[in-house]
Amino acid sequence: MGIDDIVYSEKIGVMMNETYANECEIECIENGKKITAEVYQYQKGKYLSVYMNTVKVNLQYNETNNTYIGRMAGLEFITNGPDKLGHWR
Repeated sequence: MGIDDIVYSEKIGVMMNETYANECEIECIENGKKITAEVYQYQKGKYLSVYMNTVKVNLQYNETNNTYIGRMAGLEFITNGPDKLGHWR
């Protein structure tokens, strides 16, 4: 089961439902280590909340490089967000 989001598709002029993966890869900018995190909340182009092990990390969308960035315990994390699994009307 995936994370659902509703977006407006300008291409066809209707609202579309999109489904995203329950997990995404997060990278620590300081040390380059990568971990698979569980997606808790996601709104495309706005924010992403994930659990890495048992720690919740909130990431905000960065329009400049199309990524989500957040800080926890003095470390900065970055991700492209969860993979899109599909869409429907």
